[in-house]
Amino acid sequence: MATTISDTTAANTSSTSTSTSSSKVSITGLGSGLDIDALVEVTVEAEKAAKQAQIDRLTTKTDTSISAVGTLKSAIEAFEASLTSLQTVSSSFDGLSASSSSSSVASVTAGSGAVAGSYSLEVTQLATASKVASASQEGGSSTTFASGGTLTVDVGDNASYDVEVSAGASLTQIRDAINDQLSSTAGISANIVTDSSGARLVLSSETTGEGTDLYVSGTGDLAALNINVDDEGNHSLTQQSGSAAGYITAAGNASYKLDGLELSSSSNTVTALSGLSIKLASEGSSTLTVATNTDGLKESINTFVTAYNTLLTVTNALTKVTATSDGSSTEAGALVGDASVRSLLNSVRNALVEPSTSSGGLSVLAQLGVTTNKTDGTLSIDDDKLSSALETHAADVKSFFSGDNGLLGRLKSVTEPYTATGGLLATRTEALQTTKAQLTEQQEALDRRIESLTTMLYTKYNNMDTLIAQLSATSESILATLNALNNSDD
Repeated sequence: MATTISDTTAANTSSTSTSTSSSKVSITGLGSGLDIDALVEVTVEAEKAAKQAQIDRLTTKTDTSISAVGTLKSAIEAFEASLTSLQTVSSSFDGLSASSSSSSVASVTAGSGAVAGSYSLEVTQLATASKVASASQEGGSSTTFASGGTLTVDVGDNASYDVEVSAGASLTQIRDAINDQLSSTAGISANIVTDSSGARLVLSSETTGEGTDLYVSGTGDLAALNINVDDEGNHSLTQQSGSAAGYITAAGNASYKLDGLELSSSSNTVTALSGLSIKLASEGSSTLTVATNTDGLKESINTFVTAYNTLLTVTNALTKVTATSDGSSTEAGALVGDASVRSLLNSVRNALVEPSTSSGGLSVLAQLGVTTNKTDGTLSIDDDKLSSALETHAADVKSFFSGDNGLLGRLKSVTEPYTATGGLLATRTEALQTTKAQLTEQQEALDRRIESLTTMLYTKYNNMDTLIAQLSATSESILATLNALNNSDD
């Protein structure tokens, strides 16, 4: 009977010692008296710590590097955009600038070969383009031309264009055919004007100047649309009047005077003065002035210096080692010691100091009062020296910066391999992303290994604790039997 009681006690002891969950088997240690959870946790952490620390360290370093490379790429691209802008605007580094005292009469821009001075301009007539109208068609815009055929449009004696018209086409359809075939290629457009007498086909040319009047002749019943041609089909300018065909505006040259010299031009954009492009806008008088472009040159040089300094500020932040605010330690930039950044900066500086051989007497930035700060490599401008230098070298600045093998071009040739699609920085980012993916795989593998280890440890400790509980129960049962025997002998 004692044995039965002891067996029940052993079973209860064993069952009380364990509890089961869906994730793991946890033992309270009642059988062995050990803190099983603590033992497993310490063992797992000891196994995991070194590898986890390595993964965390490398992940942080990789994320920081990806961010830093992205920052560097953005800074270089912003620098390139500034250089491109300075190169694209043709007047950025022009040594001379031109102005008009009356922009309503004429505007003017200075280019290569311009000479400083002041010029008197008098515009007596603007260049005009031909505009002509057909005779009125009593049927209005819906008038049809049964025969169809070919409508020939001559631009003076210089060019001739044929417009094919289908049989039975209306005046509206003829207008559309002219616009479709001649608007983009010949600069000739058509419209329809309607009044009480009927509808007229009106043609306008974009070409100005004498000898560019429009002449229209048609085959078959399209002859009703003839303009400025006689009965024999010869050119014959006739001013439009009443419902008849003729020119509304005759093509003509611009007439103007420069410093009293009478001149003529087929276009309202004239280049009579060397290096100047003058756009005539209306009849009247204006004074054209060409002078040193001091303000414009200063603005462009300042724009360049600002762009360069912005790039240097970013790279310095990424590559410098600086002391903390209390001086107790140092903080390193994300790309400290990076070979690609070091190579970039060296190449940029070499391009910056390389003497120009194609810009007259201007060969280095220092001649313009632009010098390098020894502390951080940024540029600074001495405005007084710059003003003085522009008095001598204004005409050389453009070729120095944007001419063949100019400073802007040299700098772009240095930076483009870094920012190009598939370039150095893109390749670097791709490699870092690959490293990050590998670290993610390592983390997942570590998590699986630790989970397996945890399960194994709990299983071992569970088995041990159960065995100890069973041994303890057996020992108690034997002792109880022996005690019972001793009591019966008495």
